[in-house]
Amino acid sequence: MSRRLVAVTATNRRKFFFVLVSAIIFASLGAATSLVAGRPIQIRTATAALIGTGLGLFEEFYVQSSRGNWLRNMHPLRALPIYVLAMVVLYIISLHLAHLLLWRLDDLPNVYRRLPSGVAFLIVFSLIGLFMLRVAHFVGFETLFHLTVGTYHRPVPEQKLLLFVDINGSTSLGEKLGALKMRALVRKFLSDLSRPIIDHGGDIYLHKGDGLIATWGLSEATRENVILSAVDAMFAAVARESGEYRRVFEVVPTFRVGMHGGEVIVSEQGDAKRSIGIYGDTINIAARMEEAARSHGVACVLSKSLADTLTDRGRLFDLGEEAVKGLSAPIPICSYQPRGQTEPVAPRKSPRPEARGP
Repeated sequence: MSRRLVAVTATNRRKFFFVLVSAIIFASLGAATSLVAGRPIQIRTATAALIGTGLGLFEEFYVQSSRGNWLRNMHPLRALPIYVLAMVVLYIISLHLAHLLLWRLDDLPNVYRRLPSGVAFLIVFSLIGLFMLRVAHFVGFETLFHLTVGTYHRPVPEQKLLLFVDINGSTSLGEKLGALKMRALVRKFLSDLSRPIIDHGGDIYLHKGDGLIATWGLSEATRENVILSAVDAMFAAVARESGEYRRVFEVVPTFRVGMHGGEVIVSEQGDAKRSIGIYGDTINIAARMEEAARSHGVACVLSKSLADTLTDRGRLFDLGEEAVKGLSAPIPICSYQPRGQTEPVAPRKSPRPEARGP
């Protein structure tokens, strides 16, 4: 129960952080325009902060939810009038709230006289704020922060766990569904997996075709078997949505997971377009674990070195060794049977013994 509460808090913490950033961006724009226009800074800053808060709540708790799928699937230019309408409504509400909170109700008659020009100014002002929010949202707040302050301007060694996910039989599935429907399925699939990853402290490093790469700090991922709980939650998320998959796509996607942890080098990459990259044998081994899951016909494969750091060994099974391109020695590997998965783990050997104290 406590782990479930922590998971909900992790997701909501990110959502409310976005709302806070939205309020700060709009408040900063409001203060700057007040100084330029010679208007009372308190009223405009408070109004702008309230607009940013409302827009952040609308974006995170409606647009980014299942109820907002229709708006997310709409072309951005076609969705623009809806955002403009939402911002005009927020402006009128925020304007009155700001005057009420600052006890400046006597100014409202002047505000009403300037309302047409105020709305026109608001539209331009809000579109700038919305653009800034979208850039931060698409790049990722953490990535944008690290790129801005230069955290990884020079290569930094870190201990990371990397998790690879891919849909099983995606080529034949794409042939059956067609390109457009396959795109919709992959989009839903990646969305369904993102929440349990974030809930359990992970970050989405990269979306790749019909799968993704997620990262954790190695010690955080192995503490109290968090990474195994994350894998369980990923399979459970897709299982919960099986009815919706069948209704829309007439098929429920299955997928495989590969994991490995160790030292990586994290560094900025690119020139005209910059991002943060992860380098080293660890990411190559993690990719090979996902390939091993496919070749062994199991849901999840992890390196034995990673399995040895975990205390919940009841559903871990030795699979032998796996050759990794570029490494001279093969890597001992294990399979993990996610909770609720009933397919046999093959080749199945005796379960790993429970950890014993000295």
